[in-house]
Amino acid sequence: FVDIGTNHAILPIAVLREQRAMRCIGIDKSASAPEDAQRRLRRCHALDRVELRIGDGLEPPTPDEVDTICIAGVGPRTVAAILTDGLQLMKEQEVRLVLNPFGGSAETRTFLAEHGFALLADTEVMDRGRTYTILVAQRGASRLERQL
Repeated sequence: FVDIGTNHAILPIAVLREQRAMRCIGIDKSASAPEDAQRRLRRCHALDRVELRIGDGLEPPTPDEVDTICIAGVGPRTVAAILTDGLQLMKEQEVRLVLNPFGGSAETRTFLAEHGFALLADTEVMDRGRTYTILVAQRGASRLERQL
């Protein structure tokens, strides 16, 4: 599980707690993010299962390290830019995407369709009075399979 823009590593910790992955990679372009995240990982006893990296988008991981990629809390143009830069990484193996484009999802949906990704799930979640769109996509999948 790769969390792009991990910041404090909250999502990788939640993924591990829910036993959705055995190992996570948290990537952030901020040089200070790994320090904050390491303190949280230490408190949660997850230092040995979350690797923190400084990098921009999908630049740091290699294909053999990735099966699920999460990009959340950034605008749809940023989501598309990160995915465009990572297309080669995703061509080498089947990768599931979990996306939360902030401020609208139409552009992200268009990008996915144009690049051969099918939606597996498409749902809206309410949190603290805000609505968030969650898209799950994968290349080669044939249809919208289920709601989250």
